[in-house]
Amino acid sequence: MRLAGDNMRYSDKVYLLTKLLDEDQSGLNHQASYQSQLVPANVQQVNLTFAQNGTVYNATVIRVYGRYHADAIGFDGEYVEGDNDTVHEIQKVSQHDKQTAFYIIHNEVILHGE
Repeated sequence: MRLAGDNMRYSDKVYLLTKLLDEDQSGLNHQASYQSQLVPANVQQVNLTFAQNGTVYNATVIRVYGRYHADAIGFDGEYVEGDNDTVHEIQKVSQHDKQTAFYIIHNEVILHGE
């Protein structure tokens, strides 16, 4: 019997990042500030077709148990608070029964012969 959010299925950890309100966005060196929450996750590298024209993209899918909201993702072992170079923007969110999936697109996959 599996328990909800057990370590077998959600063996990775990610930081769910929510943007904080920022009064001064006009500075030249402006960076968004985030509130972070470390949660168990299932992280997979996949190739997905998002566009209606059949374009294939290399992506990371992050699945977490429960319903969550996040503006960006930080990977455990990589994310450094205050360093936006370690923040990954979310392109798509989907929610299923008791799970939330966040999609991060890395690049277009060039198929042979195209």
